[in-house]
Amino acid sequence: MKTFMKAFHYSFLFIFSFTFQASSQQEYENAIELLKAFKSEVANYNQSLFQYSEDVKIIDIEIHTAGNESATAKYTDEEIPWKQVNNILRLKTADGYEGISGVDTYLTGEFDQKTFKELKSISSTLLSLTSLDPVVVGKKLRQKYPELSNETLANVDIALWDLASRKAKMPLHELLGSNRNSIEGYASLPFYETLPEYINAVEKYSKLGFKTFKFHVWGNFDQDKKLIQKINKEYTNTDFRFMIDFEYAHNLQDTIKLAESADETLFILFEGPIDDKLLDQYADLNKAIPMMLIPAGYDNYSKEFILEAIRKKSWDAARFDVTLVGGLTAAIERMIITEAAEIPVEVQSWAHSLGQAVNLHLMLANDRTSFFEAPMPKDVFEFATKNGNLFKNGKIEAPKKVGLGIEVDWDKLKTADYYCSFKSPE
Repeated sequence: MKTFMKAFHYSFLFIFSFTFQASSQQEYENAIELLKAFKSEVANYNQSLFQYSEDVKIIDIEIHTAGNESATAKYTDEEIPWKQVNNILRLKTADGYEGISGVDTYLTGEFDQKTFKELKSISSTLLSLTSLDPVVVGKKLRQKYPELSNETLANVDIALWDLASRKAKMPLHELLGSNRNSIEGYASLPFYETLPEYINAVEKYSKLGFKTFKFHVWGNFDQDKKLIQKINKEYTNTDFRFMIDFEYAHNLQDTIKLAESADETLFILFEGPIDDKLLDQYADLNKAIPMMLIPAGYDNYSKEFILEAIRKKSWDAARFDVTLVGGLTAAIERMIITEAAEIPVEVQSWAHSLGQAVNLHLMLANDRTSFFEAPMPKDVFEFATKNGNLFKNGKIEAPKKVGLGIEVDWDKLKTADYYCSFKSPE
């Protein structure tokens, strides 16, 4: 019987009917159709937010890619750390509006240039668009550029959703039909070399107000077990709670042994202990351990893959990131599936502030996400923003400004350790 998080998530899985499986494969023609499928109780969406004319066309494009060594980190005891860059797309329209997005990408050894180059290569297509509807534009881009990465698709898609919600003069989560403006956050810690560093990090970030912490660990059975035992000893009878992201490092039997060594009142969630593709083994593991079980979620999940996992009862909650599945459009499609199945979704948000924000808006627009993943060190990921701190009053709160709500400090952005930019010709 799963405890704490199991009850908290009210998690149970359906055996799907033929009707549900058919409807889950539906292709939506436009943003209004998608929004109504996601939030049927919201009767009237303003179609003018997505309508195109020469008076509202995109007239200017900026692309900025920035990376700092301070965000470079390891997530297991791997040899080479990951360098992280923030790819920012800024669209300006003829009627004076703009849409912005930020998508983080990673590469070992050097700062990634792929998304920047892809965005630049499609800039002329974006300037010639005859639609501002993210669903319509996404289809056009996939047809014209079948090899385009999900990260690049996400940059475009999110910027168009940001544009629409700015036109609506409301935060994005309100456009999506939210009924809350904050969510509990946990401090997500990078990998540390020693046990004392993990304890020091818990103490450090607890002073900010966090009570739940996620560890990225060695991926070595003996060392991971020592950390679990250390936490068992140090934090018994406290109100702190812990999660572990194993990054695929273990097999089924070792994961069960690690779960058996963990105090289930302290350790509430295991993430990605085995390869996400092993859905049958996940189903066995799900039955065997008391804590919540979720996939790593960093791979790009098709709707069919999520459906298969739900049918097999592989997870207690699905997991994906808006910026990794191709944007908000693709994420909402997956939300529709998980909502119908009544399975929670622990949306990812390890990113700079713009990437955090779009995931936060989606979290607030559904009732089945319970935690926001706040990457640490917090200030590192708020770089070049004027209001990137989302942690307030013990909760993660949505920015009150329209759209994504994050204000970029464009001059500060240029001071990054790695920076390149592109502006479309006038």
